Amino acid sequence: GLSVSLHYENGIFVSASTRGNGVVGEDITHNVKTIKSIPLKLKEPVTIEVRGEIFMSKDTLKKLNEERKEKNLPLLQNTRNAAAGSIRQLDSKVAAKRNLDAFLYHLPNPLDYGIKTHHEALEYFNHLGFKTNPNNKVVKNIDEVMAYIHEKGTLRDSLPYDIDGIVIKVDSIETQQKLGYTAKTPRWAIAYKFKAERACTPLLKVTYQVGRTGAVTPVANMEPVQLAGTVVKRASLHNEDIINQLDLHEGDHVYVEKAGEIIPQIVGVDLEARKELGDKLGEKVMFITHCPECGAKLVRYPGEAAHYCPNDTACPPQLKGRIEHFISRDAMNIDSIGPETVDYYFERGLIRDAADLYQLRVEDLWGFDATR
Repeated sequence: GLSVSLHYENGIFVSASTRGNGVVGEDITHNVKTIKSIPLKLKEPVTIEVRGEIFMSKDTLKKLNEERKEKNLPLLQNTRNAAAGSIRQLDSKVAAKRNLDAFLYHLPNPLDYGIKTHHEALEYFNHLGFKTNPNNKVVKNIDEVMAYIHEKGTLRDSLPYDIDGIVIKVDSIETQQKLGYTAKTPRWAIAYKFKAERACTPLLKVTYQVGRTGAVTPVANMEPVQLAGTVVKRASLHNEDIINQLDLHEGDHVYVEKAGEIIPQIVGVDLEARKELGDKLGEKVMFITHCPECGAKLVRYPGEAAHYCPNDTACPPQLKGRIEHFISRDAMNIDSIGPETVDYYFERGLIRDAADLYQLRVEDLWGFDATR
């Protein structure tokens, strides 16, 4: 699913937002109001912020896809993407039909409410009228932690929703505050991830992508295969060292996993299948020596795993990538312009760098469909 922050004033629901970049999120208030497990009025008139996870059950996804199949609509690939897409619908009627659910799991300022442990916070949520995940347990030592992980890992497929791991948290709020945070994560919580689902499929060819920094990334193009709820046909190979470690050949049957259940990556080669291919096995994959976009000779700096295109003043993907980064949420956060629009303007010679965005005139864009 996706994280959500809920705000109540005197017990009345007032707003909801996604986590976003940690500072600014999306306003999803209109759609959250349609989720039956999120109360519009609490059992106490408290002013409070609470955080949790919006998700879609496996049964709901199955029923939605049966309906979509009858209407010849594209099927929803997995519960995670289905929940995230549903909550971002402009029409709240669509979100309402998706039958979303939510579990609450975090109270940002528990001491303000006299709460001294995480478990007490969960009980307080239930008291206010929220749902929490019933599969939580207070344990005393690492052996009990591992026993719980093993138990839930065994029952994982029988749960009504998808999970990819177990979160272990320090229960004492006082200890949590002493441990504090890193730049991105709390030091008092950690996620144990289950072993990723794996699939095997033939490698068709390797292509190369150039990023905004000039880094060249090899990409495996494979025969489409179903993996963790989605159809996968491309996976990152990261760099030349990974290709050499795998001793990769075109035509190899490769093992694919999703890192964190999201990003496809090749983790091995079926050597028995390679033997069966015999003379039909393709050539060994050799990392390219020149940029696939501008033809410049690639360089690899000491201590770096990646190869770089040094032509940072004229290589199109680098120029466009820097503009896309400039307009992104983490930079200037410019609305109404995205990668497709940047590409559209760039190909027509209207922009070459971020400064050109501020020189655009209406007459320059006349006749252009900038929303494509």
